[in-house]
Amino acid sequence: MFQKSFSTLFRISVVAFLLGGLAIVLGQSVGLILGDGVVVTHVEELLAPYAYGAAGIAGLLAFVLSYFHHGGEEDALGNEDSPARTAEHVG
Repeated sequence: MFQKSFSTLFRISVVAFLLGGLAIVLGQSVGLILGDGVVVTHVEELLAPYAYGAAGIAGLLAFVLSYFHHGGEEDALGNEDSPARTAEHVG
């Protein structure tokens, strides 16, 4: 139950910080095109706390999720007998 909740919150926070970062870049690009430095700085000042906050939350949730058991002996690609795992168990 907790794993599913943390996983859902992690996904939401990742999407939030990616969209926030995209909004910052696009807003600053508009400021550059217009040649208006005030727009560039205001976009960052307005959106950065939310994007950076969501990134921090995503990082903390990723750390918490790393402690949950994920099932069988698989590597990141889904291979059941990865070389790293078999090397550990060789006498």
